[in-house]
Amino acid sequence: MRARRSASASSRCALCASSATTLRVAGRNLPCSGGGYFRLLPYALSRRMIGHVNRRDGQSAVFYFHPWEIDPQQPRVAGIDAKTRFRHYLNLDRTAQRLERLLADFRWGRMDEIFLAATQAPSTLAAHACALPLDRADPQTP
Repeated sequence: MRARRSASASSRCALCASSATTLRVAGRNLPCSGGGYFRLLPYALSRRMIGHVNRRDGQSAVFYFHPWEIDPQQPRVAGIDAKTRFRHYLNLDRTAQRLERLLADFRWGRMDEIFLAATQAPSTLAAHACALPLDRADPQTP
């Protein structure tokens, strides 16, 4: 079963977490939330999967990428095996362009605005888990 997503507000919560976006196909959850999958899979497939989650499931997609994934000039690590080299460096030169396309192809918003707003009305989304209490996250707290 696929994880369902939403958020809950708490005065003790400094950080809320969400599950990564997946698409349920033939009884399997396929990742479509970004990262290496966005770099390695064809753009059209990523776009289609995210669009499907929006339309069929009526959910916002959670998308992420690592900063190094948009830096094709990053230094190459010597001595790594072919599998790691493939996973880490493939399509680095295309990721920024793909990201720009994705930003243009969909409407985007901040997670707190999208998921916390969803708690104001009935939703198909389940609750987030708060990860850090405020007293640990706030550097001003003694």
